[in-house]
Amino acid sequence: MRTLLRRAAVVLAVATATAGLAMPASAAPEPAAPKAAAPESTAPKPAAPEATAPKPAAKAPANWACPRIVGVCALDADGRLRMISRDEAVIVPPVIKAANNTPDHWCFYSSRGFAGERREVSPGEVVHDFGFDVWSARNGYCDW
Repeated sequence: MRTLLRRAAVVLAVATATAGLAMPASAAPEPAAPKAAAPESTAPKPAAPEATAPKPAAKAPANWACPRIVGVCALDADGRLRMISRDEAVIVPPVIKAANNTPDHWCFYSSRGFAGERREVSPGEVVHDFGFDVWSARNGYCDW
């Protein structure tokens, strides 16, 4: 039953992301700016404290929409979203980014057949750059 629910969630997430029905928070419309009122006098006003203080850097929006489901959400080299929910000995095209939305660790490999360089991804971790193209992935800790 758990496997069936997980597969249904993967299908639903991929379908909504593909159809463009899922909208990330970063894509929400900006609130309308208030209209500027006419100045009461022409004398310069002191700057407001918030205008002089440096503003914190805005968080860069993710350039890929990753649905929050139980599975690994990955972006492949062709820019397509894919879900990984089981071991995959060969991933074509290779994965370049991934978000682990599972309670388990995952091991990503630079070669097919679970070989080559390895990168372990913890539960809840998002990896924007593996340092290599991912050609295979396995659920669990990396064997060193």
